[in-house]
Amino acid sequence: MTSSLLDRALDPLQNHPTLRHGDRVLAAMSGGVDSSVMAALLHRAGYEVVGVSMQLFSKRESEDSKGQCCTLDDFQDARRVAYETGFPHYVMEFEARFKETVIEGFIQGYLKGETPSPCIWCNQYIKFSALLDRAEAIQAPFVATGHYATISRSHARWHLHKASDLTKDQSYFLFHHTQATLPRSLFPLAHLTKTEVRQLGAELGLHLAEKPESQEICFVTQDRYDAFLEAEGRDPGVGEGDIRHLDGRWLGRHRGYWRHTVGQRRGLGVAYSEPLYVVRTDPANNIVWVGGETDLFARDLVARDLNWVQGTPTSPLACEARIRSRSPEAEALVIPLPDGGARVSFVEPQRAIAPGQAVVFYRDGEVLGGGWIDHRVV
Repeated sequence: MTSSLLDRALDPLQNHPTLRHGDRVLAAMSGGVDSSVMAALLHRAGYEVVGVSMQLFSKRESEDSKGQCCTLDDFQDARRVAYETGFPHYVMEFEARFKETVIEGFIQGYLKGETPSPCIWCNQYIKFSALLDRAEAIQAPFVATGHYATISRSHARWHLHKASDLTKDQSYFLFHHTQATLPRSLFPLAHLTKTEVRQLGAELGLHLAEKPESQEICFVTQDRYDAFLEAEGRDPGVGEGDIRHLDGRWLGRHRGYWRHTVGQRRGLGVAYSEPLYVVRTDPANNIVWVGGETDLFARDLVARDLNWVQGTPTSPLACEARIRSRSPEAEALVIPLPDGGARVSFVEPQRAIAPGQAVVFYRDGEVLGGGWIDHRVV
């Protein structure tokens, strides 16, 4: 018997503007609860599901892999879900592409004194670029993922919105989508809560309905990015450098500017009369600049490499902007610059604007676009 929850979960698929019963869908399966429920739900709805797990880097099972995604155990979970549900499952190799676009970008970001966002690059360059290409090769019109975000169409234009469950919303990580990629992307869980997804997993008979969520960056063990750079042989070799207060005073020494990020408080090893935070790093001179809490705030930033979902604005745009995944949006004015970037001016000062992070623009819950923070304007 079909439950009311299952009926509600199936309804958006059955009313999708272009998805038709029996269409082939490439389902990206990480082996977690969300992607497994997504794939099983599509199969239950009558679509031709091809489950795919992405081989992104060499995997070794160890204690260090706990809390991470895309482990060998995860692949086994994905394969079991596909087998027991009744659709094929394959592992596709993207290791070279992942290393070139995500891992190398991650490394270069820290070496430039930035705070990189590898999960956004993975979505942009792997899931909704390389995987879309593979889908086309097997004549699958759609790629489906377990993301919590909403895609809609009106007046011949496609739109990207926040998910119904704002506590799980992942639209910030998807600002790179365009009018070319949105029509080919499916987010079947957009209107569900995490609790409902787990309940749905149990109703669909999935063995991993209560599986814990992964928390860490998939290729970095124990959340130690500096140890990862060292293990990859990418320590820039600049050695120790100065820690200086913004007023110019010398406060101590650090073991390398790339071990520090904007907003960091712990691990400075400096005794001072008030809490100190990293305000900026200077890779060229191997200096870490620190200051007090108030020194972290700024009203303006410059963003580069912008993407606009509905087209590039030609005049200043009033909207809400978010400067990190877990921060709320804040009122801002986006001012286009001649080089294709933009100056983002906030109504209220924002804390710890970090180069290398994404700034994403919203209006009434819709993603207008976004880009990468180049620097804050002081």
